[in-house]
Amino acid sequence: MFSSQVPLARTEGSPLAVGVMFFGNGFVMASSFSKMPGIRDQVGATPTQLAFALVCVGIGSIVGMPFTGQLVNRYSSRTVSRAATNICLSGWAILPMADSVPMLALMLLIAGLGTGIGDVAMNVQGHLVEQRHRQVLMPYWHGVFSFGAVAGALAGALAASLGLPLAVQLPAVSLALAVAMWLATGKYLPDAGLHPAAPKKSEQFFDEPQVLASDGGIFSALRRLPITRAEQSLGVIVFATAVGEGAANDWLALMLVDNRGAPPALGALTYAGFNFTMAMGRFAGGGIIQRLGRVPVLRMAGVIASAGVAMLCLLPSTLTALLGAAAWGLGLSVVFPSAMSAAGEVPGRGGRAIAVVSTIGYGGFLLGAPLIGTLAHAMPLDRALLVVAVLVLLIALLASVARERHPEPATHEA
Repeated sequence: MFSSQVPLARTEGSPLAVGVMFFGNGFVMASSFSKMPGIRDQVGATPTQLAFALVCVGIGSIVGMPFTGQLVNRYSSRTVSRAATNICLSGWAILPMADSVPMLALMLLIAGLGTGIGDVAMNVQGHLVEQRHRQVLMPYWHGVFSFGAVAGALAGALAASLGLPLAVQLPAVSLALAVAMWLATGKYLPDAGLHPAAPKKSEQFFDEPQVLASDGGIFSALRRLPITRAEQSLGVIVFATAVGEGAANDWLALMLVDNRGAPPALGALTYAGFNFTMAMGRFAGGGIIQRLGRVPVLRMAGVIASAGVAMLCLLPSTLTALLGAAAWGLGLSVVFPSAMSAAGEVPGRGGRAIAVVSTIGYGGFLLGAPLIGTLAHAMPLDRALLVVAVLVLLIALLASVARERHPEPATHEA
């Protein structure tokens, strides 16, 4: 244990260490999702059955998140990150052992549990490092997560082209990342003494919506809060974005393999293109929004994402698949952080609005997989994905609710 009186060591609080955690989580998730066609064939799952299994990742994440704030407070973000990393990587590593849909669902539930807990813990540490360095670093770490997803998808494409068995690829990836991420957590800041406003627990981590799970969890807090009209509209924006991102993660590679007859390597490569433009959009989006404003950028984002999905689904060629996936990722890249910023500016609500809007967003991740899977049971997968093109248009239609709001003087606050 570290004392709050111990001076900060030069190696502690490293932005690189936090970046390794974000990169590793993105890498292992994309590496695993990019091989979903092989995993699907391994267990003989139908689209509906696979949708049931995939939604277990989101369920596991939601189950773990409400308790993580208390775990971090008690054991430190370093300890919780290490435990969560072991759970998460173990879940992904054992996927080649799945021999049925229920077994696959259980393994994905384990991976999701570790992912949710680890997501909160690494964001807690990221918040501490931002405070210590007095720099805005979180957007870049989320961009690093996307680059990790690009690298993971490319690794999946390479493994597919080489004919590397799942039983070799996924355990090897998990083992390598376990070593790297364990070493990274050794550079973590000690949590003790770094929260000068400790009595105000509800205000500690509101600048990162994943870290809102303490004192009974997100949902118990939300039950006591009315939802304003602005939060409802922002929630719809985030919900549409979450469905769009989740659909790409779960179904993009499968659609190309099943409906276009593309080799698995091309499916993984297209998924990498989605994540690459997602990452580039996150790194560049802040400056663009600062110049143009949130509303016009979100309007363009919704149109670009919708056009990309439509192009991918309606035009059967390799080039349009790559361009469509790239536009899909580019369009969605700036939406979630922009909606979180807008939620934080809702008059008199601040962090409470972020909690409401982010929770609605997680609902999109949970419902996206079964929604597409159910539609794919009645129509080809490329046609089922067109529902995403319609949903993300809501981003453009509701963009005005995300306009910048100047903080009101304290005397005017409710």
